[in-house]
Amino acid sequence: MIMRKTTLILALLAVVACGRAQDFLTPESYGIYSSIRHGDETLFQLLFPKHDSRDIVSDVGYATFFLRAPSFTAEYALEIAKDKLLFNKADINIYMALSGHLNSRQPDPLKLVSVDTWTMAVPEETCERLTTLFKFATMTATHLENIPCGLDGTTYYFNHRRKLASVWVPENSRTARLVKMADSLCYAVSHHDTNVLNRQLEECGELTQEFKRTIPDLYFKPTYSIFRRGNNTYWTCGTSCEDCIRLEFANINVTDEDTCAMIAANYVDSLSVWSRELFLTSDRPEYPTVVLDQNRDTTLCEARTYENHTVRTITLSDRFWHRDVILSAATLPPGHYYYVNGQWKRKE
Repeated sequence: MIMRKTTLILALLAVVACGRAQDFLTPESYGIYSSIRHGDETLFQLLFPKHDSRDIVSDVGYATFFLRAPSFTAEYALEIAKDKLLFNKADINIYMALSGHLNSRQPDPLKLVSVDTWTMAVPEETCERLTTLFKFATMTATHLENIPCGLDGTTYYFNHRRKLASVWVPENSRTARLVKMADSLCYAVSHHDTNVLNRQLEECGELTQEFKRTIPDLYFKPTYSIFRRGNNTYWTCGTSCEDCIRLEFANINVTDEDTCAMIAANYVDSLSVWSRELFLTSDRPEYPTVVLDQNRDTTLCEARTYENHTVRTITLSDRFWHRDVILSAATLPPGHYYYVNGQWKRKE
């Protein structure tokens, strides 16, 4: 009787675990089919044929893609390029072909499996929006939220710049919406259906904001480093990520680490908070560089356009180290500005 009760409790726990909403992806290594010799290499050669690097796994790692890997039916993949979407679908299950389940003689799977390809030209902005979503979806991947259960089913993979993450048969969750959107994009490409594409772009925007809000505060926490420029010594606060206001200290003849850390501690919290604010309130935030110069009487901003973005450098003294000064300069159009009476004015 006790054994029956224990079995029943375990079964209920399994149902609850499997029913949890999987709002985050799970981090993955590049081991999708690593249990089979040359599994990943063959998988990528078939579904990403335009990548002809010798190190195909590393080459594909830098692509932005969605990959559907079911247990028995054929795999397919969507790649987001600069100005087009590519959809590749195998005619049979690649894993089974690699395993020799379809032919005991184990012929070359590259010859056994055929792949159909569809391409859809889209604006660069469309690809940028989709790439941004994949970036934040993979960046927030965690081992804590997902409890896989079951052996048969479908695993969905998302990749951005060597950040690979997955989810297994998601239901009623953010990841389920992400998978549905990616699958609908595959349909849009294979049918050249712009109406479906445009509807998915709306969902893309909503999902991007939801994933962005889950980015941890630590992501924006800057550190400092010391460098030389000409005869002067500078040190700067920033992060290795792209999403951070950078701070440089000018005309401060302090280079020992303890003193630098003590001075930087007065600014890093503000940098983190203001960077996160820009990150959450703009679809395409541009983060300025702030040069703190205690010998300067005026507050200046120089905004220059490089390719498709604007680089802004704000030079000020500690007296003007305020949120409104920094954030209002982050959206200034190209030009030279000075700060007076609580607002930025363009130099004539």
